[in-house]
Amino acid sequence: VFDAAPPAAQFSVFDAAPPAAQFSNATRGRRLLQGEFSREGTFCSHNHLMPLALMLGCQRCGGQSLYEDVMNSVRGARRGHALRGEPEHYGREQHFYATDAWSQGVPHYLEHFPPCPRQQSSPYEFTVDATPAYLRKPIVADRLVEVLPRNAVPKLRFVVILRDPVDRLYAYWDAFVLSGVGVNRFEAWADKTMENVLACQKRVGSNELWPPPDTGVCDEDTVEGVAAGLYAYQLIYWLHRFDPKQFLVTTIDAYERDPQRVVRDVAGHVGASTTLAGAVRAACFGEARPLSGSAQGSSGTVARSPRLMRFASHWFVVARRRSATRSRSAVDVPPTRRS
Repeated sequence: VFDAAPPAAQFSVFDAAPPAAQFSNATRGRRLLQGEFSREGTFCSHNHLMPLALMLGCQRCGGQSLYEDVMNSVRGARRGHALRGEPEHYGREQHFYATDAWSQGVPHYLEHFPPCPRQQSSPYEFTVDATPAYLRKPIVADRLVEVLPRNAVPKLRFVVILRDPVDRLYAYWDAFVLSGVGVNRFEAWADKTMENVLACQKRVGSNELWPPPDTGVCDEDTVEGVAAGLYAYQLIYWLHRFDPKQFLVTTIDAYERDPQRVVRDVAGHVGASTTLAGAVRAACFGEARPLSGSAQGSSGTVARSPRLMRFASHWFVVARRRSATRSRSAVDVPPTRRS
């Protein structure tokens, strides 16, 4: 759907980006995170490695596989771990900046990460928060700016891995739709989801899909299941808060074609050696439920049936056209593409 995306200058819907207070009370004016850099650039806080490298998503776009490749192959990479009673994936994705885990405080968050190196002269080490929902959560960008020490904000490095929005939506359905309408038929679920989202928009009096309405009158998961594919909106929000040079944007297709190159690009982007310590495995994203009827493409991807294309154009193409017609001035904020 985004093969021929309009230039970034058309996407100026966030010329005056909404304040953090619109989404939640991020910090109540407190600067919560304190830390220091070692001589080699390692960043520590509360005696733990503090992640300044964040894999933002998108969800169902290969981030878990990329995280494992970075941890296994990049020199200095240190993986996190789940705490007692937490699911295993909390070692990789802590959800701290986007969920109620925020109320547990920074020390609790940092307990998920390894201790700091004992020597100031130790080789560079880093850790990663790879929460795939971060890209689509405006409050994450707001909280990072508000709570990190001022000298740490320019050191943040973001990795974004994207996927064709229709294929991503199918992967979302495959992973998370386990009951109800369309549980065994993707197109039936897509039709029902479109109805639910339209009803939500009518209730809140807004045609916007992103940011999702934070009003409690809609099923946020339903809206975000669709809106997660509106990458342009999401990236523009982040690029109003951080320098484009802090972003590495790649795709699941690039990762499948040449995982070694993508992992080297990530290593260089986060300040690690691009000489990898181990072989990168072939990218693998698991088996999906088979598609039914006309939705099955010859390559196993989602075929562009008329009903599915109608769905895609309504939510992805029309959304970006609306952003262009509503814009008052052009802002050129293209994301940095490194692979």
